[in-house]
Amino acid sequence: MPLDNRYAERVAVTCRVRYVGEVPTQPHQGEGLTKNISVSGCKVISDRPVTRGTLLTLTIALPDGLPQLTLKSAHVVWVSGCQFSVRFMDLNREYRKRLQSFIWKSISHTTVSDQRTRFRLM
Repeated sequence: MPLDNRYAERVAVTCRVRYVGEVPTQPHQGEGLTKNISVSGCKVISDRPVTRGTLLTLTIALPDGLPQLTLKSAHVVWVSGCQFSVRFMDLNREYRKRLQSFIWKSISHTTVSDQRTRFRLM
């Protein structure tokens, strides 16, 4: 199967997430669960719809025993009903390392959602 346009491998994992964002016409605030996550973004199933293009602050509770991650620049790039995907725009080095470690520990044949190539040489 061909590679898609994602920068990093996503792993299917459920984590609690809260989000907040401001749009001139309406505030965005809600809770949900991640469907998958990577160092470049995640997919969320939420209790309220969001608008594509919105910049959100996400608070993600990874099940790794450490404090929650607060990501201040999550750009909504895809929306379908109450599901949406975000790209992490400004992930600091510490959070990137933590997410990568969590993802590597979580990867297994049952968590990877498809059979596409796992790595891309850049």
